[in-house]
Amino acid sequence: MKSLNFKLILVFLYLAFFISGCVTVPRQPVVQPYGIYHIVERGQTLYRIAKTYHIDVNQLMQVNKITDATQIEIGQKLFIPGVRSPLPVESYKPVSREAVRKLIGPKYRASHWRYITLHHSATLEGNAECFDRNHRSRRMGGLFYHFVIGNGTLSGDGEVEVGWRWRKQEEANRPADIQICLVGNFNKETVSSAQFDALVKLISVLREQYNVPMRNIRKHKDIEGKITECPGANFPFQRLIAELKKS
Repeated sequence: MKSLNFKLILVFLYLAFFISGCVTVPRQPVVQPYGIYHIVERGQTLYRIAKTYHIDVNQLMQVNKITDATQIEIGQKLFIPGVRSPLPVESYKPVSREAVRKLIGPKYRASHWRYITLHHSATLEGNAECFDRNHRSRRMGGLFYHFVIGNGTLSGDGEVEVGWRWRKQEEANRPADIQICLVGNFNKETVSSAQFDALVKLISVLREQYNVPMRNIRKHKDIEGKITECPGANFPFQRLIAELKKS
């Protein structure tokens, strides 16, 4: 009797295994998001690519697993979701000294600027508009800086934005001190070539108009009493001074 029961159990287990092996659960089809691949060309930035394809730059970074928006390479393939055909993307053209001069405007005779202080935003992205909102929320009276130089995320790479303080010729928190901010965290990344080029031209024109001595061009952290790393360990200050001496 025990032997018969044992055999019945074996038969039952065999049938259960056989039946379960034959039953398959239909898989849900994997829906692949449609899109195209854009091949990065010389002078193109992530900001300009995102703007051309009407996609948020943060989404573009996430889809392509990019952590630093300034570090894309010529020939790199970027997946652009939701797009059916590639579009021509405008390449960055170095800003000219004359273009910078127009942004700055004519010399304000009543102004006596004597210092230029350099900052980094300590953020990986940004522009004058978002910094203005942040500074207003911190009761700083709006954008602290006179000029902001973009890194290709929320404004163009090397794009010079003029703040309201410069237009109204208002000081920030130190007398006769022009505040220039480069977008980026230069403890973690480096100043882009476009940013550096724009900075050299911006300072050159400001020095030309207001006779700012070379010794009065300084990093934020060099101001006495300031405990800060701004504008970051990777900021090329000595290279900047060398270029300014050439110009």
